[in-house]
Amino acid sequence: MINLNQDTNHRVVPFLRLGFRPFFFATGVVAVFSMLMWMVFYPSLILINNANPIDWHAHEMVFAYASAVTVGFLLTASKNWTGVQTIYNKSLLALLILWVSGRFLPFVANEYLVYQAIIDSAFLVFASMAIAYPITRAKNWNNLGIVAKVVLLAIAHILFYLGLLGILDQGVYLGIYLGFYLIISLLFMMSRRLLPFFIERGLGLDTELKNSKFLDLSSLFLFLAFMTVEIFFSSPLSTVIAGVLFITHALRMFNWYHPKIWQKPLLWSIYLAYGFLTLGFAINVISYFVNIGPNLDIHAFAFGLALMVLSMMARVSLGHTGRNVFDPPKRLSTMFVLLGLSFVFRVLMVAFDIEHYVEWIFISQVLWIVAFVFFLIIYTPMFFKARVDGQFG
Repeated sequence: MINLNQDTNHRVVPFLRLGFRPFFFATGVVAVFSMLMWMVFYPSLILINNANPIDWHAHEMVFAYASAVTVGFLLTASKNWTGVQTIYNKSLLALLILWVSGRFLPFVANEYLVYQAIIDSAFLVFASMAIAYPITRAKNWNNLGIVAKVVLLAIAHILFYLGLLGILDQGVYLGIYLGFYLIISLLFMMSRRLLPFFIERGLGLDTELKNSKFLDLSSLFLFLAFMTVEIFFSSPLSTVIAGVLFITHALRMFNWYHPKIWQKPLLWSIYLAYGFLTLGFAINVISYFVNIGPNLDIHAFAFGLALMVLSMMARVSLGHTGRNVFDPPKRLSTMFVLLGLSFVFRVLMVAFDIEHYVEWIFISQVLWIVAFVFFLIIYTPMFFKARVDGQFG
């Protein structure tokens, strides 16, 4: 294990002391700028050099936005789980530079695409190694499944580029959807660990919230089946599994509910995010029988991901900068409400009034951007300043 002395503490700039700092900041930045670019691409579907703009949008949401926050969170969490120092300083900066270098896909000429593919794919490969290092060194085998999912995420990213380069048929599709559902499966796994714990701690409950081993195992194996059938087979079976998963997760939400969560923005936001994810299964079932608009289940999952990411970043950043998670900044409710409204316009309004599809998309995009601008305004100073308690991290 690495012991950091006081001298090291002073020599390493705060921004590079722990993974959440650069990658949560990067997540906020890409959430704003990729959506601004999508506002330009979407109405006219402007062609970009190497990819259909819709594929680019999906790629950035999965392999830029979601991957950045996943890496930042796991680099931070794995240090807590194991007591082993994760990468920091120059190594962390190098990983961040790899991520930044991957953001130039629309501007890379076709003849240089293979180099872009290598650079962009390398980010998750090296991130997997960085996350695996403390877990394997400490023999923390309970979390090896999380490492496996990050490795599979790296493979999904490689599949995307193999498709883009014309080497693998359906590679773009397989890479995007495999990556997307792997991120969703990670969210469900982490939610089971953290959401009831956060509610118990946040509300000071004397008793533990109800959990069910049967629901835990059911949700795990059913989602694996859903993901497999949805990606690799065109079968109504995925709709049936989605219906069972909706019931499974709705029961979990019922077990974890407490009316006082609505008094705590860091609780209701993550609970609502879980609700968006759960609703995604219901919309998947409904859309099999009724034409309610394209990919609404995917966007319900995506907004569940987005709101959970925003909630987790808000909480983790407070705790790991030495601040009180039970006394968060007052403006947090505003950014969570804005993102919730973005979901309403992108998913619900489209479902009920598809004639104004483009207008609803535009309003949703604006609300999304403003929500993440709020996040950057509130949290950027925390990322660049040392912990308030003087500890390293």
